[in-house]
Amino acid sequence: LSGHGYSMKKTKMNKSVLNFCQISLKNNIPIIIENYFELKKLYKNIKIFIVCPEKDVVEFKQKITFDEVSILSEEKIISFESFKEIYEKNSKDILYKNNFESRLSWYYQQILKISFVLNFIKVKKENIIIWDADTLILKKIDFFFNNSSIYYGTFNEFHNQYFETNKTILNFQEKFHISFLTQFASLTTDEGKLILDTLKLDNYDDKKLYLNLSELILKSIFKTHKIYNGSMFSEYELIGQINYENKLKKQKPILSLRFGLNGKLTNFQKFIAKILNFKHVTYENNHFKKESVGMLERKQTNTYFFFLILKNLIKFRIRNFRFNKKFKKNLLKKT
Repeated sequence: LSGHGYSMKKTKMNKSVLNFCQISLKNNIPIIIENYFELKKLYKNIKIFIVCPEKDVVEFKQKITFDEVSILSEEKIISFESFKEIYEKNSKDILYKNNFESRLSWYYQQILKISFVLNFIKVKKENIIIWDADTLILKKIDFFFNNSSIYYGTFNEFHNQYFETNKTILNFQEKFHISFLTQFASLTTDEGKLILDTLKLDNYDDKKLYLNLSELILKSIFKTHKIYNGSMFSEYELIGQINYENKLKKQKPILSLRFGLNGKLTNFQKFIAKILNFKHVTYENNHFKKESVGMLERKQTNTYFFFLILKNLIKFRIRNFRFNKKFKKNLLKKT
């Protein structure tokens, strides 16, 4: 990609290559490596772009040496210092500065994800998938069909604050849907262009795009939320909602493991999860919750694993039944 210090060789097979983008800190390196091998089993041709802090680039390159992986510094997109300057400029009137600053790096990572994929589509004109660096794929996921992303959804998330911010950004009449926060998001070139156009970023070069996107998101958060609520924006909900509003089609609810895990799945547990159609597992090892600290260094116990599996399956079946019923009801209202 021009301006980013790396390139991707053009081949006749480019249309069949699945491009993945991961924004990561170094403690996710073991998951990224394991996920790479799982992706290689499931897909014929992959290309992975990993964005990490400048200080960790050497370590990433030393530990992740696969031909299909390109590693670049987040500073090549937008530095944290630049992002913080935009935050300082736009946060003068908010009453929760200290609280927001404690999570500023979390918001910064979301800007990195959106910025990278939008510029990738603009420059390379290829489809791309955002994939969370703390998430391990278990079963094959079909990301695209008929030149369109497949709309996946989850019953495990639905944070109203995300959609309140989206209303400020998009001024959309919201339709019925479940959460798009599935730990991944796929974008075709047309969908990427739609997002650029919707956010009025299509005429900017890469640096201006990153800066204007940061300002748009931060301004919208502060305009929408007068009281601090921790999480007030989601890149996945923004991407998902723009696509959904443009082309209404039913989401595919997806089974995954995330909440409640306190250890790493064994091969036996991964085997069971695959049989039961769990598509991926997320290890929230960056969190300071008691169960998250050191979770990659210990095995998940079988007893608790089967409890989580059963709990997730029961909830999924009940919520999926309600979702199908409600979707049909809302669809009838539109006709």
